[in-house]
Amino acid sequence: METFNIVKDILTLIIAGAGVVIAGMALYTWKKEFIGKKKIDLACDIVEQACNMQDIINYARSRLSLLSEQNELREELKKDNVEIKEKKLFYLIPKYRLRKNREKIEKFLSLGNKAQLYWNKDILNLFGSLHRIIQDILNTSEDLYSRLMPKDDILIAEKIAFDSYEKNDEIKNKVQKIVDEFKLNLEPLYKDRLTKWKKLK
Repeated sequence: METFNIVKDILTLIIAGAGVVIAGMALYTWKKEFIGKKKIDLACDIVEQACNMQDIINYARSRLSLLSEQNELREELKKDNVEIKEKKLFYLIPKYRLRKNREKIEKFLSLGNKAQLYWNKDILNLFGSLHRIIQDILNTSEDLYSRLMPKDDILIAEKIAFDSYEKNDEIKNKVQKIVDEFKLNLEPLYKDRLTKWKKLK
């Protein structure tokens, strides 16, 4: 009888221990899946917003402008008590467009803080590079409007603020390279979740 009780107690301990191990493994698996899902969601968000940033920058640098944009820009300058230089007003269009998208730009840049939780500093360098490009466009747009510049400097500045519509456009190529690097590193995390698109015959 005593032997039976000892065996019973040992079995009880083994079962209890196994329960703890199984619970621990289940918690670890859940935690791993939870963190994995957050990482995948963040990867999707970064790629989507990086593509949005590319669209915003391309639009900001477009040489085509609407009359309504110019009118709104004049109103902004009046409100800020800034001299309106009609012949140079066009130069402020890139700055005006980027400022209109300020919230989207800030939202994208804020993802960098989350990104560094899962990836190394290389991904932060991409956020920084895109931010510097945006700042260069903003500052150059303002300089073209406000400053007196030699003709050669104006030509260089225009290539930053505006799209040259050439294959070797430096700003456009830099932005494309950044977006491509985001995709290269982040798309594999969620690619297997993509559903194959079917085309109509």
